[in-house]
Amino acid sequence: MKLLSIALTAALAAASLNVHASNNTYTYSNTEYCQLAASNSAESYLVAYSRKLGFEPTSKECEVLLSKNDQSRIEARQNVRKFLKEALQGSLIRPSDSLIRKLTDMPEQQRQQELSKFVG
Repeated sequence: MKLLSIALTAALAAASLNVHASNNTYTYSNTEYCQLAASNSAESYLVAYSRKLGFEPTSKECEVLLSKNDQSRIEARQNVRKFLKEALQGSLIRPSDSLIRKLTDMPEQQRQQELSKFVG
């Protein structure tokens, strides 16, 4: 009986550790920290985020990260517009700004799959 209760306790402890480990799968990034800092998030939230991240990015690092992010987003939007313009040339269909924004926000591989549907 005592052996059974010890085995049951050990099994429950192992299961709770697995559940706890699976809840901690979020990936923290310095880009996200900089976006939070730029959006005037609460200081306590930034401190907690930097603790999870392991360091606090400097304001100079944030400037560089955010400018690269903006430039790549602008280039992606221009590429999507150009592709849709060429694919829909002579058509009455005009892509909306929200469609272009959604396509721009997609990962590159997924965007290529969605754009290939326009070409047919």
